Formats: sequence, C-alpha cells, structure tokens
Amino acid sequence: MGELGMAVLMMTATVYGVVQLLVLSSPTRSVRVSTVLLAIAVGVYGCGIVTVLLEYAYTRTVSDQPHGGTLLDTVKTASYTVDPVMEELIKITPLLVAAWNVKIRRQWGLTDYVVTGAALGAGFGLLEAVARFGLDAARAISHPGGGWVIPDSLQAPWIPGPDQVFAAWFPAPFTTLDFGGAHPAADTSPHLVYTAAAALGVGILMRGRRWLRALGLVPIATACAHHMLANYAAAQPGARDTQSLVEDLNGILWTIPLAVLAIAMGADMWQIRRAKRTVPGVLLREERAGRTGFAALTGYGLWCVPWSTLIALRFARMRRALFYSAAGTPYADSAPLHRTVAWTTAQIDATDHQHAWQGVGPRTVRQAARTLRDRRRGWFILISLVLMLPALVFLGAGSFPAAAELQQRFTTNDGPAVLMAFGIAALLWTTWTLTRLMRIWQATSTLPLADAHAVIRFRIWTALGSLIAGTALLLRMHQEGLGAGDKLFRNFHLLEALNNFLAYLGFALILLALLALFPPGGGLAFAGAGVAAGTITVEAAIHATALGTLGIVLMTAAGGGAPTDGPPEGQADAGSQSGSRPTSEEPNPVTEEQQQSFNQSQQHLNGLSKRKQADEVGRGFEKDGQKYKPEAPLLKTGKHGVDWSEGTARAIRDGRPQGQFGSAADVKYAAERGAELGPNKTGFFRLPEGHNCIEYLPDGTTRTPNSIFVKVYPNGKVHAYPLTR
Repeated sequence: MGELGMAVLMMTATVYGVVQLLVLSSPTRSVRVSTVLLAIAVGVYGCGIVTVLLEYAYTRTVSDQPHGGTLLDTVKTASYTVDPVMEELIKITPLLVAAWNVKIRRQWGLTDYVVTGAALGAGFGLLEAVARFGLDAARAISHPGGGWVIPDSLQAPWIPGPDQVFAAWFPAPFTTLDFGGAHPAADTSPHLVYTAAAALGVGILMRGRRWLRALGLVPIATACAHHMLANYAAAQPGARDTQSLVEDLNGILWTIPLAVLAIAMGADMWQIRRAKRTVPGVLLREERAGRTGFAALTGYGLWCVPWSTLIALRFARMRRALFYSAAGTPYADSAPLHRTVAWTTAQIDATDHQHAWQGVGPRTVRQAARTLRDRRRGWFILISLVLMLPALVFLGAGSFPAAAELQQRFTTNDGPAVLMAFGIAALLWTTWTLTRLMRIWQATSTLPLADAHAVIRFRIWTALGSLIAGTALLLRMHQEGLGAGDKLFRNFHLLEALNNFLAYLGFALILLALLALFPPGGGLAFAGAGVAAGTITVEAAIHATALGTLGIVLMTAAGGGAPTDGPPEGQADAGSQSGSRPTSEEPNPVTEEQQQSFNQSQQHLNGLSKRKQADEVGRGFEKDGQKYKPEAPLLKTGKHGVDWSEGTARAIRDGRPQGQFGSAADVKYAAERGAELGPNKTGFFRLPEGHNCIEYLPDGTTRTPNSIFVKVYPNGKVHAYPLTR
C-alpha cells in the first residue's frame, strides 16, 4: 500500500517480527516487552556498528598484504567465509556480556535468551536495510501488489507493504522481487532467524549443566553455517546446486524461530513447575485452592482493566524470574527477589475482589505516577526530540516517496551541514546521557531484578555504539577530507549495504539513537535516584523497580480493604496473643516423622477442593481422649488465616510483624503440634520444609517465617500463627 514511507515500512516489519515472538513467548517469558524492543536498538547501534568497524579493518588489512589480492576480491571472499561467522558472534555478544551479570544469568530462562536474541538480529537487519535503501525514496515506485520497488534490475529490491508485512512470519525489511511478480510476499528476516537460533545456544551455555552445555554450540554453529551458505550462493551466481539448496531452506526459514522457541518454552515450563514446589509463599490464594496460575491471573486481571491486567502480567513475569533463579541456584541467593514476589502475592490476594478496585481509575494512576516522577526527565526527552527533529524529517517524512523532496533538500545546499551540526550536538548530548546512565547503573547495582540491569546495559551499549559511530564518521571525514555529502566506504560487505553510505545518513542515524536513550521512567528512575540519595531503602527500591506506578496502584487497591468476616467467638482472645513474642523459649525442631507426615498431608489436601480442605482439617482429630481442632478463622479470612487479606495493613498499623498461614496443610501441622502440647499449654515449633506461610513486616515487605507459635485452649481448640525466631 503506497501511503507509508519506506523507512516506516522497514521499521514496521522489524518490530512486527519481534512482536510475534513476544506474543508467542508470553507463557514463559520473564523479560519485559520494552526491554526486548530496546534490544533492537542494541542490534542497530551496538552489533551493527562493531561489525562495520571489524569488517572494514579485516578486509583492508588482508588486501594490504603482499599476496592479499584486490580489495574487491577480498570483500567477496570474506562475504561467505569470515564475515558470516563474525556477524553471528557479534550479534550474540550482548547476550554473553549480559549473562556475565549473575542476576541476569540466573533469572533469564531460555525463552528470554531466544526473544532478546531475535530482537538483536532484527535490529542488525534493520541497519542493513536503512543503510541500503534509506536514501532511495525519490527512485521508489509503488507496486500494484503493495510496497515500494527500487528499479535497479530485473530482480529489483522491494520494500513490502502493510498487507505483506502483517501476513508474514517474521518479515524482512526488504527483499528482491522477481520480474513480473504480481502478488509478492515478504521474505523471512534471515538475521532474526540466525540470531534467535544462536541465542538458544547462548541460553543453553548459560543455564545448562555439565555436558549439556556443549549442546549450546550446536545452534550457534548451525546459524553460522547457514549464513555462510546463503552468502556463498549470493556471491557465486554459477553455483546452481547451492542456490537451489538455499532456496529450499529459505522456504522453511520461518519455521526455525518457532521450533527454537518451542524448545526453549518446553524447557522453561519444566523448570517453572519444578520451582513452584520448592519456593514458598508465592502461590496466589486461587492457586492454592486448586486453580491454575493462568486461570487465577486471568480472573484477577479482569477486575479493573487495564490496571489489574498489567499488574497480573508484571507479577507473572517477575515470579517466573524467581522460579528460573531458584531452579538453578541455592534458594537463599534469591531471597531479595523472593521477598518482593511474596509481597506482591499478598497484595494481589488482598485485592482479588471487586470491592478493592472501586474508585481506582485514571486519576489514581496519575497520582501514583506523580509519586515516582523524575521532574528532570521531561526536559531530557524534550532536548532529545529537538535534536532528533532533522533526522525524523529526513528518514521519517522524507522516506515517503510523495515527500521525497524533503529528503533531497537535506542532500543539497546546507542540508548535509545541518545534519552534521545536529549530529555533533547529539554526540555531546549522548556523552552526557552516558555519564548519567553510569550513575544509575552504580546506584541500582544492588537490586535483584535482572530486567533493571538489562535495561541499563542496553541503553549504555546503544549510547556507546552511537558515540563510536559518530567518532568514526568524524575521523574518516577528517582523514579523507570528505564532506557531509560524500561517500564514506566503498566495496564494503555487510551485504554491500554500506557500499554507497553517505556521511549525512550516518549523522541521521546517530540522531535517531537518542530515541533509545530516553531516561528510564517510573520505578527504575525513582529507585536509582532514591538509592543514590539515600532517601529510600533497598527494599522500597526493589518494589519500585519491579512494579513502578502499578505498585502504588496495587497498594492503593489493597488499602481500600475488603469486606471480611467479623471475629468469631473466642477470636478476641486469640488476637490478643498474636503480638506476644516470648523470647526465651527455643522452638522445637521438625522431626523426620513430622516432616514426612506434613508432606503426605500436603499432597493429599492439594488434591481436594478448597472447601473440602477446610472441612477435613476443621473437623480436627482425637488424641488421648481429647478432641483437637484449629480455630475456624485460621481456615478462612480471620487473622492469620489462609484467606486473610489485611496482613500488610495490619503490620504497618501495629508496627510489628504479622504471620499468615498459606495452606490448610500448614494449619493442620499447627493443630498436630498443639495436640503434642496438650490443653492450656503454649509452645514454639519450627515450620517444616515446603510450607507456604508468609510474614508481613511493618515496612511493607514480607519474609518467609521459620516457626509457629501454638496455644491450646482448655477445650482443645488450637490458636497459632507463623513468625520468625
């Protein structure tokens, strides 16, 4: 369809291919959408720029040797020997460097590696497309079937239109159109495919154990081999058999990301199921009652669309990160993240009803956003947009063939000088932005959330790539005496995309890099500034980074309270005991027999409905002629009960921790310990492994308790609550 500009269509195809993977990976992905989209910029300005410099250095070094041959022959040979391997290794380098950070390495599942790697490859392909056809708007011809044709040859370059882009799997920004093709279709982006496959290999190398890590080299080697084969077929027109093989492989190229993603998601689902059995206090009340996590979060997300929906999605991703971390490392190493997930779990349980969301709307969100607002961020964005304006006109509006005159004005008279001047100003602004990002990086280095670390690193790499590109442009122009409208490179590989690369196009791309360097907003900016200034605790910074504005919305909904049952007979006395913490008595340890009994009870009760669990445990049991049973509120919504929704509010209000039982099995365990004590006795007992109890702290955070206090009344009724001793 001829209404959209060429650069807009190329960007649309790039982003759409990544979005397809984002949607498909939703059940197991822990990395945010914004982080993956930021990886596209890393592919352009990080991977692309480094590849340009290394290929330039390699081809010139080899051709300058006594027997190196001509530069043209060197470039041609390198295009299917050294360059494909170099490109694939450079495109996965950001993943390898990111995984050097222990938090990212532990909290990213294979799905996260695949999706992020695909974004890096897609960005690399976008640089190639824009560098090759970004200045051809004046020559473009609208194709009857959609998109734009660059009339270079019988197999002319073609930019697919919206109809072709949205009808394809992982569409490429451009392809070649056979002469006479009336109904063209978008090809699959090869760089997205190659890097998605290689990223699976990186994930296996990072998360695999022992000999399984060696399997990670297989997809990386396969991606390099396919890339070399495709480039060989393009460089050798007479190799008919190779070209036929490449055409057959290209016909099924779109299936490779789907297969790679299926493998990654299968492995991640296995790890999630395994971790759910070992990480306490992170299952929602509905999940403990027997519903699946998908059903529980879907139901919660419908209470107040879109706010509760966004909270559910963010919680699901954060909890998966915890599961991936707990599956591969000692549980204690994930304690900070676990506290945030457990706190969010409790908040969601407290707001899982319509009453909590009454009055929550756009005004509530605006007020929450003001709480986390960085007042300087608006100025940073405004300055960046002003600096980007010439590039937006040049490569944005100017890429519309109907408005190609705008682009031509930037290539004549003072146009190149304007782009160069703004480009130099952008380099200075990027340098200052980089120093600010480094400060945020240092301030947030203690945060346990992998996504926060990935965002900062991706922005830093984009800024560095932009600075390196700008410096290389200026040095090249100074050494060769070139003007802003002259060609910088000749006979260059990168699929010859830079063969006609002009200096002012480079400055335009540098300006557009500012789009990815907007200061991080919401929780990350607030956390970084707060920790650096010492005005907030690390726990508060974790909550802010994890949920941002939505965290305040969630606490606002939880503060609205929920209609709960009034205290039953005898509950007042029980409640009065909750604050007492005898300090001299050491809790009784969990015996092997008690642990085994708890495991059997937990397994049995998990197979029952929530109502049947409460009925069975609430009936109690008889021991030595005395009937023992837990207080009814412990199995309902009473204080410390499994469905209690006011733990956080009560802890903050009373200024002391508040424990809550997480399941009917936990309550049964407390009743059994009460029977060991006998009537009119009190005591402390250690909690068994695998319990689901949680303890709310006065600062709004949570922790996993390790003990319970038990009091037995004369009639055998057992009052208890979890605590940490």
